[in-house]
Amino acid sequence: MVPGPRLLLRAVRAGSLVVGATPVLVLTALVAARGEAVNAWSFALTLLGILSLQAGVNVVNDLFDDASGLDADPAFARNPFPLGSRVIQLGALGRRGMWILAALCFGVGAACGLALNRVHPGNVVLVLGAIGFVLGWCYTAPPLQIAYRGAGEPVIFLLFGPLAGLGSYYVQTGRVDAAALLLSSAVGVLAMTILYLHHFPQHAADAKHGKKTPIVRLGPRAAGRLVPWLLAAPYGMVLAAVAFGLAPPFSLAFFATAPLAVAVSRTALARADDARAMTGAMAQALGVDFFGGLLLAAGLWAAALV
Repeated sequence: MVPGPRLLLRAVRAGSLVVGATPVLVLTALVAARGEAVNAWSFALTLLGILSLQAGVNVVNDLFDDASGLDADPAFARNPFPLGSRVIQLGALGRRGMWILAALCFGVGAACGLALNRVHPGNVVLVLGAIGFVLGWCYTAPPLQIAYRGAGEPVIFLLFGPLAGLGSYYVQTGRVDAAALLLSSAVGVLAMTILYLHHFPQHAADAKHGKKTPIVRLGPRAAGRLVPWLLAAPYGMVLAAVAFGLAPPFSLAFFATAPLAVAVSRTALARADDARAMTGAMAQALGVDFFGGLLLAAGLWAAALV
């Protein structure tokens, strides 16, 4: 039986794909803000390619987390917002079906990368895509299992920050620069913070299965004290970009999400060991990424129109 659309969307964790879309939207808008033409086909291929690769990595991560026993752990299952899709544990889609789905996602991503690489010589697109694939695969796959060694957050920063952001900017302009690096880094820190917050509710299950996340290593309370600093960093980067003339003042529309970031920080400081509260904080951080990305992109586009 062919899986239905709803099952497939769950298997690829469709709700998380907004994190992959954000750097594409923001860095493409930066191109427009600088008065350069935006190639719609390159934008579409970049967006589809990055989302397809992210979906494939999500599926592969579920496969390896299932093999480790983490996703089947009762403590993980009780998490109000589990990061994994749990389609394997629920019997909705078997491991063979998940491998086929992952292959299809990676195939679409590779096709988009090859198409973009033909337009931009030098194989820069292929190199960026290959790095992203290897990091995503090794995130939970043996022997590296980056996430299990407590280094998942830096990888997420690279994947959804400089790699995706600079790649999106490069396919439009054929170059990278300081403004693109700064804004893509801001987006990357937001993505990293979402993952960081997600580890709070499931830190007991992670510890049981040898996943040494920062929360497992530091403990919830100590790790919670880092959240305000992580959330403050993107605002500082956007402000610096405007102050140094690397981005237009309209970019400060991003600061409209500051109340959400403050709410997340307060929860992390006061209730870091409360699984339900930290699940809500993670959802709010996802909102900072989603709405902040849209506002930042809208501000950059507004600058292009005035």
